[in-house]
Amino acid sequence: MNKALAVVLLASLAIGSARAIVLTTLDVATVTTGGTAVTALLVGHRTSGGWLMNPSTATAALCINERGTATTTAGGDVTCIAPGQTYLLAPTREAVSVVSSDGPHPFSGYGFQ
Repeated sequence: MNKALAVVLLASLAIGSARAIVLTTLDVATVTTGGTAVTALLVGHRTSGGWLMNPSTATAALCINERGTATTTAGGDVTCIAPGQTYLLAPTREAVSVVSSDGPHPFSGYGFQ
């Protein structure tokens, strides 16, 4: 998802709600060591949802866990997205963990509050 599309998504979310949504920058935007999970968004940084994107230039999947520590294998609470894909985060106070099999592996996104 490019930033223009993110702004359109943000605008549509804000229109349907009684309050404006604030973008929260990722707390961490790079998996520095392959196989070692990082916390992309800390507790409370996506109370209205959010999104993460694995860049199209990436060479490995980005795995996301919205309930615990991410692993490099999809299943259970872990969803893996291919290079160029975007993942929408559920609105909750919980942290978001991400991992990739390679590192450094940058990714992008925002939390919505």
